[in-house]
Amino acid sequence: MKKRLIYISILFALSTIKSYATTSVEAFVTSHSFSNILPIKQLIEDDWQQAPDQSASDAFTQNEVGLRTYFDNFSLSLSHRYDYFVEANGDTARAFYLDRSDLALDSQSEYHAKLKLFHQRSNGIKVGYKLNFDRFSTELRVGYWRLLATRESQLNGLISSDLNGKISADAQLSEFYTTNNFLKRKNSDDWQTQGSGITVDLHMRWQPSNNIDIRVDITDLYSDYKLDNAGFSAGKIDTDGTFINSVGGIAYVPLYRGIETTARYDFTLPETVNLDAVYRTDNLAYLTHFTRQGDINFYYVGVQFESEYSTTRLLFDIENTAPEIQFHNKWITAYFSLDDTDIAQAMLAKLGVNVHFQF
Repeated sequence: MKKRLIYISILFALSTIKSYATTSVEAFVTSHSFSNILPIKQLIEDDWQQAPDQSASDAFTQNEVGLRTYFDNFSLSLSHRYDYFVEANGDTARAFYLDRSDLALDSQSEYHAKLKLFHQRSNGIKVGYKLNFDRFSTELRVGYWRLLATRESQLNGLISSDLNGKISADAQLSEFYTTNNFLKRKNSDDWQTQGSGITVDLHMRWQPSNNIDIRVDITDLYSDYKLDNAGFSAGKIDTDGTFINSVGGIAYVPLYRGIETTARYDFTLPETVNLDAVYRTDNLAYLTHFTRQGDINFYYVGVQFESEYSTTRLLFDIENTAPEIQFHNKWITAYFSLDDTDIAQAMLAKLGVNVHFQF
C-alpha cells in the first residue's frame, strides 16, 4: 500500500512538472531606426556628408536582443536593449552640419539651437502571464532592468557668426549622465555608473469574427528608471573668452559657467504602440498597421497571404514610402523594411527575427 501511494505521488509530481514544462523557447532580435535629420548611417557615425532638411526634428534607434521561454501561460525573458533618441530643429541640424563639414556659418543668420539627446543601455529580465479566452487573449510582461549607461543632454540658445568667421554663442546646458557628456567631465567615483528600472508591456489579440483579427502590442506602457546619484551639469555656455592666437588670428574658447555635481535622476522611456487590423476574404486578407514610437507615427497598408504552413505580409509605409515584408511559420517570424536601396542613404530601417522552438 505504501509503495502504491509513493508511486501515485511520483505520477502526480511528474504530471505537475509536465503541465508546467517548457512549451516553447524563442531567440529574438529587433531593431527600428528612423531619422528625418540625416541618413541613419551618417548620424550614428557622426559623419555629416550632406546638408539636413530645414524641417529636421527627430531621430531614434531602438534595439533589443534576447531569449524568451514559455511555461504554459507563464513567460520568462532575458534581454539586452539599447535606446537612443535625438530631438532637434532645422537651425540646430544646419549648424551641426556646417561645423562637422568645416564650413563657415552664415553671417546673416542667427541659429536658434534646440537639441535634446537621450540614450540608455540595460540588461533585463521579464516575467509574463497570458490569459486565453474564446476569441481574446492578453499577456502582461513586467521587466526589471539593470541600467548600464544613460545620458540626457539638453542645449538651448543662440549661435551666430560675424564676417570674420568669429562665432558667438549664448546657450543653456543641462545634462544627466553616467559616462559621456558634452563637457567631457571625468568620473573619479563621484557618481553612480549603474541604476535600475521597471517596465510593463501589454499584448492583446481579439478576433470578433472569423474574418477580423485585431492585435495591440504596447511596449514600455509603464517605465521608471532611476539613479540615486548621477553625474549632473547645468549652466551657461558663451564665447566671451576670445583671444589672439599664435598666428595673429582671432580665436575663442567657449566658457561654461555653472555647476558640476551629482543629483538623483529619474526617467521614463517613450512607449511603443503597434496596432494591427486584418480583414480576411475568401482569397486574400487586407491589413492596416499603425506604429507610434514616442511622438512619431507610422502608417501602413498591405495584404496578407496565408497558407497551411506560413503567412506572408506585404506592407507599405505611406508617409515614408517604405515597403516592408513580414514572414511567419512554425519556426521563424521575421520582418524587414528599408526606405532606400542604398543603405547609406536610408532614413528608416527595421529588422526583426524571432526563431522559436516548440516542445
